[in-house]
Amino acid sequence: MQNIKITDFYDEFRPYNETEALKAIERIKKNDRFKKIFKYFFTEIETEEDFTFFFSSIRSVKDFQIKIMHEVANRILKKTSDGLTCSGFENINKNNNYVFISNHRDIILDATFFQYILVNNDFETTEITFGNNLMDDPLIVDIGKINKMFKVYRKGTPKELLKKTLQLSEYIRYTVLTKRRSVWIAQRGGRTKDGNDKTHSGVIKMLNASGNKTFEKNIRDINIIPVSISYEYEPNDHLKVNELLNTVNGKYKKSPGEDINSIIDGTCSYKGKINISICEPVNKRLHLLKNISRTNDKIRKTAEIIDEEIYGNYRLYPNNYIAFDLLKNSEQFSDKYSKNEKKTFINYKNEQLKKISKNSEKAETLFLKIYAAPVINSLKFY
Repeated sequence: MQNIKITDFYDEFRPYNETEALKAIERIKKNDRFKKIFKYFFTEIETEEDFTFFFSSIRSVKDFQIKIMHEVANRILKKTSDGLTCSGFENINKNNNYVFISNHRDIILDATFFQYILVNNDFETTEITFGNNLMDDPLIVDIGKINKMFKVYRKGTPKELLKKTLQLSEYIRYTVLTKRRSVWIAQRGGRTKDGNDKTHSGVIKMLNASGNKTFEKNIRDINIIPVSISYEYEPNDHLKVNELLNTVNGKYKKSPGEDINSIIDGTCSYKGKINISICEPVNKRLHLLKNISRTNDKIRKTAEIIDEEIYGNYRLYPNNYIAFDLLKNSEQFSDKYSKNEKKTFINYKNEQLKKISKNSEKAETLFLKIYAAPVINSLKFY
C-alpha cells in the first residue's frame, strides 16, 4: 500500500460518497426503467412534474435511503406480507459498530428488511455486500452504491478471487474500525437454496485474514453479530427447487437475467409473516475457542457458534413443522399446526410445483426440505 492513499486503495470496493451519490441520483431520475419501477411503488406520483418535485428533496444518501428505499420496503411489506417482527435490539448498541452475519434467503430482501428495522429503531444503516455478478447493469450499480453497498467478487480465476478476498477482508475491517460503520454480510456466497442455513467457513477465514493479532482478537475486534431472518413463505421457493434439479456435479449455469427475475419474483411474491432476530454477540462465546489450537478448527467452531445462534433464533412457522412431518411421513409436530393450516400449505406446495418443468417426486422432496430444514437444524442444537 506504499504511495497509495487509503481512500484510493478501497475505491474498487466502497459505496458512493455523498458527491458521487448526488451525481448518481441525477442519472437515476432520468432513467426510464427506474421511473417505471418507481411508479410501481409510488402510485400516488402520477405526473412528470410530481416526479421532479419528489426528487428535488433527495439531496443525500440518507434522503435516498429514507424517502425511497425505506418507503419501498414498507410498501413491499404491506403488499406481500402479513407483517415484519423483530427482536434482539438489546444485543446491540448505537455507539458500537458490528459485522452482522445473516442467513441468506433472498437476493435483496434480507438486507433490505434488516436496514428497515434498523431505521425504525433509530440505528444507522449498515454497509452491505454487493456481488459483482449483479453489477452488469449501470442502474443497479448506481442504486446499490447509493445504498452503501460494497463489491464482493463472485466471478474470476481462483488466483484473482484469492486476492480480492484478502482486499475485501481489509476493507471490512477498515469500515468497522476506521470508518466506524457497521457491515451486513451473508453467511455464505449466494442464497441458501435448500433451506439449510450454514455459515461457510470461508467467510470466517476471510474476516480473520486482514487481522494481525491472534484469531480470537481479530474476531473480537470486528464484533460479529449473527442475524436470523425467517419467512413464512420462502421467497423463490419454486425457483430454488428448479435450480437444485438442474445442478450437475455441484454446478448450475444461470440463464441471462435469471438473478433479476429472482429479484422480481422474491419482491412481488407473498411472504406471509417475516421475522428478524438480532442474536447475541459472538464475542460472548469466544471463550469456547480457548482450548482449540489449530486456526482451521477455531474457524469451524466460530462458524458453528454463528449457526447455533441463527438456528436458535429462527422463527419456526406452522409451514416448517408441516413440511417436516410430510417429509418424514410422521405426526411428530402435529400439535404445532391445524388441519386447515396443513391443507393450505399442501395446496400452496402443489401450486408452486406446477411452475417447475421437471415436476416430480424429487421436486416435491426438495420443496419440503426447504421448509423442513430449519426444524431439522433446531433439533440438532436445541
